[in-house]
Amino acid sequence: PPSASYMERKRAAVGRAKGSTIDDARIAPRGGFDTPDVKIMSRGATPLLPRSTASSADSCCAACPCLFDFASSCWLTGCVLPLCASVCCTCTLACAGPPCSPCTTPECYMSLERMQSAVHNHVALWKLQHQGEASAGCPCYMCCGCLNGCCGLFWVLMDMWTYIGGGAPITFNSVFGRSAGWTTYTRRQAWFGGTFALSSKLCIADADRVNKQLLDGPMDRDYYLGVHPLRPMSFDTFSDGKKSFPLALPSGACPMNGGAHATFHSSFGRYLWNDKAAERMQASNPVVQRAAAEMKHNFAHAKRAFEAGEDWGGLWFVDLFCTRLVFWGMVGVDMGDDPSSEVYRTAMWAQNNNPATSRHMVVPPGEVIGKVYAAQIEEKVASLRKIFAASPALADYEPLEAIPEDASELRRADYHGHPPRRVSKAEFIDQLVPATIIAGLLGPKTLANALMMSFFGGLDIGPLSTAEERATPQCPPPGFDFPFGDDDKLRLVILESLRLAPAVYETVFLLPEESSVADYAGLGPKRFPAGCPVMLSYVNTAFDPAIWGNTARDFDPFGHAAELDGPQARFNGFNGVGPRGQRACPGRGLAMAIMLHMLNAIDPHERVFAS
Repeated sequence: PPSASYMERKRAAVGRAKGSTIDDARIAPRGGFDTPDVKIMSRGATPLLPRSTASSADSCCAACPCLFDFASSCWLTGCVLPLCASVCCTCTLACAGPPCSPCTTPECYMSLERMQSAVHNHVALWKLQHQGEASAGCPCYMCCGCLNGCCGLFWVLMDMWTYIGGGAPITFNSVFGRSAGWTTYTRRQAWFGGTFALSSKLCIADADRVNKQLLDGPMDRDYYLGVHPLRPMSFDTFSDGKKSFPLALPSGACPMNGGAHATFHSSFGRYLWNDKAAERMQASNPVVQRAAAEMKHNFAHAKRAFEAGEDWGGLWFVDLFCTRLVFWGMVGVDMGDDPSSEVYRTAMWAQNNNPATSRHMVVPPGEVIGKVYAAQIEEKVASLRKIFAASPALADYEPLEAIPEDASELRRADYHGHPPRRVSKAEFIDQLVPATIIAGLLGPKTLANALMMSFFGGLDIGPLSTAEERATPQCPPPGFDFPFGDDDKLRLVILESLRLAPAVYETVFLLPEESSVADYAGLGPKRFPAGCPVMLSYVNTAFDPAIWGNTARDFDPFGHAAELDGPQARFNGFNGVGPRGQRACPGRGLAMAIMLHMLNAIDPHERVFAS
């Protein structure tokens, strides 16, 4: 019968005991580790059917495969019921705390969040295991025309809701001030173990597996650098033909996997963070000294107002300081002191337009407001391109002629093993613009704000949190004795602050082939197909006692020194394993220099910026 080959494949899958494994110690996209059998609930001699009906089932399958798929796929219990429950649980959680129910106790809220997260694990499991194929048994998959397959309306809605429901606790906790956003990650690990679902991705939480993947895993991030789950279409094109996010192709395929990732790293080190940049960032440089003097003056004014109980105005001066030194250190451009100048206005726009990575430069579809928004973004992005193109750092830019010796690690980092490719100056600037907005400006100022809050009463974690969470500092504790004058110790303080208040919560990649996990969210062994999105959680590794010991939730920069910094460090704060890894931030050195200058600028002893 027509379905015979399909039935044979399914029977073979039931008996398969070898394959790629995501086990308790590591992620191994390629390998031959023993894995538990996973029952395939579909047509053929399935364990769900009594032996006496197996032959009848085969006959029925041959006669009407679609009907049999629907009857035996557990679609109703595996997808529909969890999906309905997820909507109810998410709406309940939205109303359970402030501002709707300010009297909700932490214990009550925690139980509701756990229930919502547990249901999401089931919804995400179905979505991740069934990538819109007809064999999933969903009737919408089996329809003809516009509802067919992974392009179907049901699949689009399923994809969108899984993303929304998975990230709902993070949104509710952070936006409504219920608790810090990172608590969602640590709670799920405590409830479900080291592998669970979060925002429609398979989340890996323990440090050993995360670090192995960062060092040895594939780079492919697919549409997570392209099409956003809430807007399943290509990113917009400006009137000059430029894409709003050129690190991703319009199709959603990521050209970073075709050599561009390696090229960007190599070019960044060659032109933007090199010996000349380090020289520009010396404390004796006039631009750095002016920025430090401005920082010192504004900090002193805000500190006096805070101590007097007055409105101290927030940390706007920290954002200004970081923006000045990012532009100066990275491309050699001095913003100046005239707020009406094009450079000043463009730089401040770039640092202030960070609706995270989901809509950083995405033009809203339709409507007049979308067109106005698009025109404003296009104007600012064009101005930023012009500033970078005329910058001293890129004045002598030339495409890479050959692979640098230090790029051997980056060569294999690309998903398909492509070497760095030649990128024109215009292409490199197109990549640099979104990278600057997303990471170059947002990352340093997020870390700087956390450090600076130590002088302004610390960071409040929110009322709907556990005692352990409230005892975990999110910045250097107020009253902490900063080791001013010792840059090596200040460096450890900066890294420890980044550990407890990460600027980046995770990174993602796609499984290159079918893989298994030994225990998914307490539900036992599960298999996931090639292309499944996987999240590596930096929040969870920051609290892993396997690395940080019994003081994982303490602010102890000097006790954690060996793991925070140095050649054998295992801290994931800059998208790597210490200084190692194919995804390691190329601007780490610049960011650390900015943080050191900021702290030295407010040194009460005025050791550095005495002038």
